[in-house]
Amino acid sequence: MSQVEARLRTALTTVILDEYSLLENVRVPFTASERVIAHQVGWRLRNEFPRSWDIDVEYNREGTMPTAPASEPTRRPVDLSIHHRGMRGTAHNLLVLELKVAMVGDVKAEAARLKQTMERYSYMSGAILDLGLTVGDEPKGPPVFVFPQWLWLPGRGQFTPVFTAEAARQLSIDGWEARQRRYPEGSEGEEEYSGWRSETLHEPEPTTLS
Repeated sequence: MSQVEARLRTALTTVILDEYSLLENVRVPFTASERVIAHQVGWRLRNEFPRSWDIDVEYNREGTMPTAPASEPTRRPVDLSIHHRGMRGTAHNLLVLELKVAMVGDVKAEAARLKQTMERYSYMSGAILDLGLTVGDEPKGPPVFVFPQWLWLPGRGQFTPVFTAEAARQLSIDGWEARQRRYPEGSEGEEEYSGWRSETLHEPEPTTLS
């Protein structure tokens, strides 16, 4: 599971740096689309996993049978899945992920729903990723800070930070600064943006995951 965590952490880092403009539009009561953010995370995960894995957002399993457990009235698919489409067994189903911009509601119920999905389709692991978006209060600072934490199943029944508080704060600042370079104030969108990466976080190169 540590390999999957490392890859997800790397993908999330890149999303915060490259797509901060998505996050900065969040205001209370946090109306940013989790689906859009999950798509960006999944897009970055594509570079972290062998091409043999399918990475899908809100994948509706087996046609009319959704990923959500049958007992759930809304039958809502999970936000992101890493798997081999249509195949059962832990060898083909690596991760199901629920993404929250700011966790509200019953965490135990959310974890139970995710566990049901894991058991139903034999997913090896599951995670609830709470981005912990908070509105900034510094006049010249980032409008939104990202303090992500995650809960992993099976085995861990509580949230733990994805980054240290200091690293998360710096990552938010770096993302905000990159966004300003990408969309300078008064810009008409003609400036070339060549990309940017933070040097404050150094994730280890992931080992091979077949």
